[in-house]
Amino acid sequence: MNDFSYHACNENITGEGQTEFTHRLHKEYIHSHSDKSVCRRHTHAGSLSGSHIQHAELENMAADSCIGNRENYGSINDPGPNCENPPVDNHCHAEVAAERPPLKRVASIYTPYMEDRLRRRLKFFFMGPDEKYRARRKCPWKLLIQIVKIILITVQLIQFGFTRSSFVEYVHRTGVALKHLYLKEWQSTYETMPYPSASGPYAVYTIDALEQHIKFVFDVHNKTDTFAIGSLRLPKDGNGTQKNISMCLTEYKNGTIFDNDTYSIDPKVSKNCVELQDDVQPQLDLIDYDRLLILELQFSLKAYRLEMNQRQSPPQCFVVDVTITFDDSNKDGQMLVSLDAPLSEFRCKGDFFSEEEEEGTKIWLIFLDSFIILLTLVSSLLCLRSLWRGEKLKRSTVTFFKKRYGKTLSFSDRMEFLNFWYVTIIINDVMTIVGSALKLQLETRNLKSSSNNYDMCAIMLGTGTLLAWLGVLRYIGFFKTFNIVILTLKRAAPNMVRFLVCALILYAGFMFCGWVVIGPYHIKFKSLSSSSECLFALINGDDMFVTFSATVTNNDFIWYYSRIYLYLFISLFIYAVLNLFMALVMETYETIKEYYEHGFPKSELFQYIDECKDTPQSSLYRKEDSSCNPFAVLFGCCCCWKRKKHKGTMNEYSNLVRDF
Repeated sequence: MNDFSYHACNENITGEGQTEFTHRLHKEYIHSHSDKSVCRRHTHAGSLSGSHIQHAELENMAADSCIGNRENYGSINDPGPNCENPPVDNHCHAEVAAERPPLKRVASIYTPYMEDRLRRRLKFFFMGPDEKYRARRKCPWKLLIQIVKIILITVQLIQFGFTRSSFVEYVHRTGVALKHLYLKEWQSTYETMPYPSASGPYAVYTIDALEQHIKFVFDVHNKTDTFAIGSLRLPKDGNGTQKNISMCLTEYKNGTIFDNDTYSIDPKVSKNCVELQDDVQPQLDLIDYDRLLILELQFSLKAYRLEMNQRQSPPQCFVVDVTITFDDSNKDGQMLVSLDAPLSEFRCKGDFFSEEEEEGTKIWLIFLDSFIILLTLVSSLLCLRSLWRGEKLKRSTVTFFKKRYGKTLSFSDRMEFLNFWYVTIIINDVMTIVGSALKLQLETRNLKSSSNNYDMCAIMLGTGTLLAWLGVLRYIGFFKTFNIVILTLKRAAPNMVRFLVCALILYAGFMFCGWVVIGPYHIKFKSLSSSSECLFALINGDDMFVTFSATVTNNDFIWYYSRIYLYLFISLFIYAVLNLFMALVMETYETIKEYYEHGFPKSELFQYIDECKDTPQSSLYRKEDSSCNPFAVLFGCCCCWKRKKHKGTMNEYSNLVRDF
């Protein structure tokens, strides 16, 4: 022991020299840590405070390479073998170094107990629900809530699915009925799927046919109240007068073609609307067909609907805004005819009689939606709490590795603390809450029944349920037999993304080429979206012969070009790209199987965690637990009581480093 250390043991230091003395003591010990001395500290007024001396002792202990090794000191109460005079070549780490390169320790204030505690915290953080239950004997609330939530939102989705299907079917059939009512010579063959088309487009080709269609619409419109089978009515004003049909003409401001092959056209487009009178013909004679681009007939109807599956609710009243369009904007002589009839709900009054059983069903549905909103809110709060705890633990671990080993935790290890399953659960909870709120408003008639509102509610509930069921994979992943699929996708994801980027470049080239060259002569390549859909279907072996035979052209060069194009795409993507992609996934699958047999490679973080030998049954997890039941917080100071219970029971160094 040198003179400075001896003087420090017997000299009383007061005043401003305490802090300076502490730093000098630490520096002197670092340079002469092999000289051990034991002295009795005198604690009285004006002497060096006990916290400064203990702090210096902790610094000295952490600087000692033998004491800092957990192989020798498992905990503060287990000092291990005597290493008072370790050899210079540090053979105490020989066996550990033979397994893997040890982390180089540096001087810090972390004691062996604090390292053990951090290991247990990390080990508990990465445990499964069953292991966490054995470790702390606490109910796995998140797991139970997810199970109940999945059951309830699935029941909710099924009930909403029937309601939405009924509404969409009503809107669709109303549109079909209006086409049969107001479109002359409309046939059921026009109602089939667009591909393969059972007939040509519904269109008019002569001026006389156009005028006949307009007169037909005008005559049927005046007879709608007595002519239509459904609950369709013509709207009337306060005086009982019904509104007439409006005819809107979209046309060039000026357009004249002369007999001497000259023309005078003003390309500016204008739209003018007039109401059709009882005698329609004079107004039709004023149409200039050289200028005409689009002709629209517009009128409104009222519709009433009582759904048999929801007889507990009063009838729905709708305004149907009908628009019949005669489109010749391409000026090709084919005037396409279409009918659009969007519905919008309005408030209507009347006497409605319902049974008590049907009222009970309505209350039950409202209660189900409200309970799901509350349950998903609790689920998202618990997941947010877990994410915050993971962030706090990550910061503590990063600080520990930086101060204890003098290195920064890798990015992949830091990302291990961000549980993406919890992020997925939070997203599906938010979408479920929004969807349930929309559904609740639709059921109570506070939100208008429209296709847009039903579609938005369906997107929220459907996507939320999808993510909720995907979240089940997290709990299945704790079983090795089922986890291999998740691990394979997770490990193969980076290579899959790089491979798909290259494949997407080739795919985009074929898509643009097919649309530009073959599109005018092939029904499947009429647009960019249909071209992409056709190519994706070809990759999966769908409808190949029809794709080859559907090219309609008299140009032999285009015909042969389409064959070469299709042969090249199919050969390249099916025989090369698709098989390479499958081989990429299978290679990762074989790697994962080998890891299951010989062990998975572990990062420095998990190597450090594996040094913790405390099993989930160890009582240390319960003794160090300062958290409380998330629901018990509402009924008292559970957390405060637990902190008081555990205060001062850890070890003699707990008062130096708090909230570690």
